[in-house]
Amino acid sequence: MSIDSALRAYRFQLRPRPAQERQLARYAGMLRWLWNRALAEQQARRERGEPYANYVAMAKWLTAWRNAPETQWLADGPVHPQQQVLKRLDATFQTFFANMKAGKKPGYPRFKKRGEEPGIRFPDNKQFKLEAANGRLQLPKLGWVRMRMSRTVEGDLRNASITREGDRWYVAIQTLQPAVLPAADVAPTLGIDVGVTNFAGLSDERLIASLAALAAQQRRLARYQRSVSRKQKASCNRKKAIVKLRALHRRIAQQRSDWLHKLTSGLAAEHPVIAIEDLRVVAMSASARGSADRPGRNVRQKAGLNRSILDAAWGEFRRQLEYKLAAVGGQLVDVNPAYTSRTCRICGHESADNRKTQSVFACVACGHTEHADINAARNILAAGHAVWASTLKPDACGGVVRRAASARTKRAAPAKQEPSEGVTCA
Repeated sequence: MSIDSALRAYRFQLRPRPAQERQLARYAGMLRWLWNRALAEQQARRERGEPYANYVAMAKWLTAWRNAPETQWLADGPVHPQQQVLKRLDATFQTFFANMKAGKKPGYPRFKKRGEEPGIRFPDNKQFKLEAANGRLQLPKLGWVRMRMSRTVEGDLRNASITREGDRWYVAIQTLQPAVLPAADVAPTLGIDVGVTNFAGLSDERLIASLAALAAQQRRLARYQRSVSRKQKASCNRKKAIVKLRALHRRIAQQRSDWLHKLTSGLAAEHPVIAIEDLRVVAMSASARGSADRPGRNVRQKAGLNRSILDAAWGEFRRQLEYKLAAVGGQLVDVNPAYTSRTCRICGHESADNRKTQSVFACVACGHTEHADINAARNILAAGHAVWASTLKPDACGGVVRRAASARTKRAAPAKQEPSEGVTCA
């Protein structure tokens, strides 16, 4: 892939016939068996003191297993997805070895249980065919499979991956498209302050209410969880209750994802460059339980806050916004979130007394009053201008060019702002 092109994925729901659905489930089971068998063989080699077998050696195992009488049923499935599973296992082992060498948490590969089947991946566009006009996809040993063509697929086809979520099958088709030129020295035009009460406050004075998909289903979720806990373990009724509980969790996740996609698509279409807080969501949602020697305080209250933070999905919001801006030539600018919510955007006075309530910001120095989320969003926009200006340098012709910037900017204390009635571009 050249620098003038970029990869893009399109995801659709498949509508297989019952016979095709049974075949897909069978192929997925083959791949799960293959992963577990190869992992068991690697462990046996380690116990015998033999060196690790790389992908080339595992590919020879696959050939032997496909030809062996007791495992000849593997030959009924397409070979390319089976090879891709062994490549994934080899990549997981390589990551494990690299982490061991770097002193990080190793992350040894684990056996996959039923329901954790790896995806069925076809790595070459010669192995499948897309007929967008009729909304169907041709796959090896399966024939034509119907699909919901919710949007047009653009670019040259590269690969396709099939996964199962509950009782539905999905395909992700990756294409190669011409790269989009980045925005030419455009400063951020929007600042975003995310929160729990309001999902986001925007510097253009808009407030976005939280979807709260999990909170809306909390009573039903608790009822389904009680139903599972009251059933006898390993019973058929318990399995049915677990299926209902999983379906509800999946529905909540799909509602959240759909809402975030619509929101981020709209923001990316309106603003080419956006400034946002560089939040550490993992640290913010850590448990306050503490340890036996040093127990935490307000554990239940912190657990409720953590649930709201994870329900808001700030990290997923940032991820979607980042790649959608990049797809249209824009960029997401990370800003240090320190003191942005309690600093006055007019006089620059920073104090905890400026925000005594959740929604009202009232500066104790100059008396400026505004919605707290809007004030924070405008501070983030001003800080985004400073970060953006720091990446510019003069060129030989008297203009400016942009320095190469990493995906996340280095954290630094926000600079004091000059008194102003609004936000000015750097």
